[in-house]
Amino acid sequence: MNVRVEEVVFGSEGVDCAGTLFMPADTTGPLPGLVMGNGFANVRRMYLPAYAAAFAAAGMSVLTVDYRYLGESGGRPRQQVLPEAQCDDLRNALTWLSERPEVDAGRMGLWGTSFGGGHAMRVAALDRRVAAVVAQVPAIGLWRYFRRNEPAVRERFLASALADRLAYARTGEPRPLAITAEEGIESILGPDGLDWHRRNEREHDTFHNWITGHSLDRIVPYDPGAFVEDISPVPLLMILMDADTTTPSEVAREVYDRAKEPKQLLELVGGHYDVYDLPSVREACVDATIGFLVEHLSATT
Repeated sequence: MNVRVEEVVFGSEGVDCAGTLFMPADTTGPLPGLVMGNGFANVRRMYLPAYAAAFAAAGMSVLTVDYRYLGESGGRPRQQVLPEAQCDDLRNALTWLSERPEVDAGRMGLWGTSFGGGHAMRVAALDRRVAAVVAQVPAIGLWRYFRRNEPAVRERFLASALADRLAYARTGEPRPLAITAEEGIESILGPDGLDWHRRNEREHDTFHNWITGHSLDRIVPYDPGAFVEDISPVPLLMILMDADTTTPSEVAREVYDRAKEPKQLLELVGGHYDVYDLPSVREACVDATIGFLVEHLSATT
């Protein structure tokens, strides 16, 4: 099936957000709608188009978005990663998409990957317009990951986040903080995923391997895993990688076990970034997601 692509803009809390709409070229509505949320500071032109085109070819109207402060969306200071704002952006994207004449507002899905996977679970628990949710290698909550580290690591991180919060309140000038960096250089994730982030910076001029330091003060307490029991009766598909060190799969499994039916778990062999870069893994993710959404949103194949 041919896919039509349209660049769009939608409003989110007074800020213009950029989106790309993927639709079957030869199918008239009303079609199921799917909003796709990316990870952390990532932008919609990174690897999402291949996913979105496949989902559109399965009979859905699919909207990928840039969160506020990132990519081609508005908002300042740039490179803020504010989880509550990103969740609002996804909800406002749902509103925009549901009002399209070719979309059936009663058959709306939400898909998120990594940081966006946590957002998708939280939004699905609170916004009953979501009829099916997919959380791919989801970031369950930074504090849950901290609990796996030595207390001294936690305390250093908290002290840094507080210092950035206070400095930004005092000066209004954000401090750039690397997402990934070589060992010994201050960053959020350390060297985990450094080559991937550097490559995507080269390939996508709207993506940057840093965020504002004061964003951490909002990220640390953010806990989308706390909402997992409340997703039901909305069906949940969680996709995990068994060797994921960025969003550890064992933490996600613990949260999945607390989720109520209907739910489905797919665990694949590999690391976090394989869902984007390894064709066989990406194909397995796409196939599982299409099957899940076809079942629960009655998309056509």
